[in-house]
Amino acid sequence: MSAHILWWIAAFALVGLELTTGTFYLLVYGVAAAAAGIAAWLGLGLVAQLVIAAAIGLAGTLALKKWRRTEATAGDLQDLDIGHSVTLETWQNGKGQVKYRGALWDAEAESPAVDAGRPLYIRAMRGSVLIVGN
Repeated sequence: MSAHILWWIAAFALVGLELTTGTFYLLVYGVAAAAAGIAAWLGLGLVAQLVIAAAIGLAGTLALKKWRRTEATAGDLQDLDIGHSVTLETWQNGKGQVKYRGALWDAEAESPAVDAGRPLYIRAMRGSVLIVGN
């Protein structure tokens, strides 16, 4: 079997696996394998094919990492809840339940100085627990 067929089989396998993961990394490697397959089809040697696959794979990986970093900081949905007020339902010793967006949430005081008699606001989230303060 010729080299370009092997590269294209690898490319289709990687892209097929990508459809099950959704991370985009296997898609990058699939594109890199397809480019190496084109290089093999054009008659370039094995070293050139490997360099092309490595260069495209590395460039794609770096681009995805940069994109993921910007998406993680810009798209953190928990930050949208910070600063919103909550309605106190039960409270004892700095822990209790609050009503927010029509649902009951477990809540903890951000510090011992939190006064449950004053309005409470979301300061942070720890899993599904709201950290509240005045």
